[in-house]
Amino acid sequence: MRNIYRGIWADRLERGQELPVGGSIFSDELTIKIALDFDSFNGELDNYHSPQKISEAYEQHRQSVTGWLSQVDSKVDPYLFFVANTVQRKVQTLMGVKPESPPSDLERKAKFHDDKAKLTDLKGVAMCAEQASLGHYLLQNVLQDGYSASYMSGVEAQSPSADLGNHSFIVVRDPTSKTYIFDIARPRSGNNLPRVLETDVPFNYELFEKTQNLLVGATEVLQGGRLYFGVGHPMLEQEPQKVQNLFLMIWAIKKLKL
Repeated sequence: MRNIYRGIWADRLERGQELPVGGSIFSDELTIKIALDFDSFNGELDNYHSPQKISEAYEQHRQSVTGWLSQVDSKVDPYLFFVANTVQRKVQTLMGVKPESPPSDLERKAKFHDDKAKLTDLKGVAMCAEQASLGHYLLQNVLQDGYSASYMSGVEAQSPSADLGNHSFIVVRDPTSKTYIFDIARPRSGNNLPRVLETDVPFNYELFEKTQNLLVGATEVLQGGRLYFGVGHPMLEQEPQKVQNLFLMIWAIKKLKL
């Protein structure tokens, strides 16, 4: 795990680790933690220890997946979309997630004692940090060579001028080095399909390690909706920098190095 402003970037998450997930709005320190007891799910993860089973399932459904994506005019990698959908539904089952009736923040907080809880303590009340961390754990085991995933906790915004909200999500890289946000805790309403967004620029740790105030635009692979992800403070009025194309990315990186 590597620290970013008021958040965490992790290329791997392992059982037994404590994942910082929150704290006071008056401090940048993350004092609330989740113990990642992934081993508690082992009896339900027979198909999630290597890429083989998921890849075989994809091959069985490849034609229908590519056909449907073509019908909705999406050019997203069908394998990536299939895996995201499979992992999302597995996480929902393991954690008792009901997208149509999400828990309240108070329900979740009641499960913490001295600012700590086990991942399995949060079954039935899992929110973005729990779903993204478990989803990432599954992805890091099942993605084919050339693909990789990272967990990130930071902020999101609905538009360039909207308020920031604390949020955890998964970053996926494909073999062509494109990066996607897999917003596992916010599936598309109505059909529970995964919300996957292609980022405007490569989305990586180096982009955020030296800044406290940066958003990257991303476009949904289904129907083209726009969202913004990055780092910042939801309670501060300072407008964040926004990176929406390669030129602005280079400008922002140069500015951060000054």
